[in-house]
Amino acid sequence: MRLALCLMALLASTTQAAEPGPQRIVSMNLCLDSVLVELVPREHILALSQYSRDPWRSTIASIAKDLPYTNETAEEVVALKPDLVITSRHSAIATRSALQRVGVRFELFGVPESIEESLAQIRQLAALLQRPEQGEALIARIEAAIARARPDPGARTVTAAIYQPGGLSVGGGTVINELMGIAGLHNVAVDYGLEDYRPLRLEQLVSAPPEVLLVGDTSRRRMPSESCITVHCAPSSRRCDASRFQRACCIAPDRR
Repeated sequence: MRLALCLMALLASTTQAAEPGPQRIVSMNLCLDSVLVELVPREHILALSQYSRDPWRSTIASIAKDLPYTNETAEEVVALKPDLVITSRHSAIATRSALQRVGVRFELFGVPESIEESLAQIRQLAALLQRPEQGEALIARIEAAIARARPDPGARTVTAAIYQPGGLSVGGGTVINELMGIAGLHNVAVDYGLEDYRPLRLEQLVSAPPEVLLVGDTSRRRMPSESCITVHCAPSSRRCDASRFQRACCIAPDRR
């Protein structure tokens, strides 16, 4: 009897291990989009998020242009008949509630606040998809890129700030702040007590300008270099002297 039970348990575990991971996947989050396309074959992706094709927001726009997307409505997602939906806490609550009511499986992911949490989230998604090897390969690439981004030993730390439309900046307790530190940048927003993603007053920025200003602008009507100058001055009632900033680099705003 004991031998029979052991054999049954072994058979059950073998059968379970042989079951394939999700084959029909929908992503409703831009950050999860970029991880998903690295982990599974394209034919397993039913749809990505609506922002995945936008080159100003997405790092995978060239890949996403050949893949379907949804506008995050429950009707669209249910019609695709997915066996897994991955989404974030910023996705539409009404859509998540509707998916739950009709029995569509979805997994909710938080917003990582550190590189360690980001890598853990990749492992979590890879395990969910039964793609651990692909997950570790992606993590290895990220870690190699981080290593390359570190300045030479003894290099001087450069002051910097991120300034997005509407004055939104990035403070402590964020992946971006950690990455800035790794790259040899000192985030001056932290000096002003900024935590998470919060507005940075323009008066604070111009009173002691950082050496590097990372500026976000999603305007399609301007060239990036022109957008930088506009963003410097638009939040203020009087024009500021953009020449006070030694260097300005344009980046697309973070959209989670």
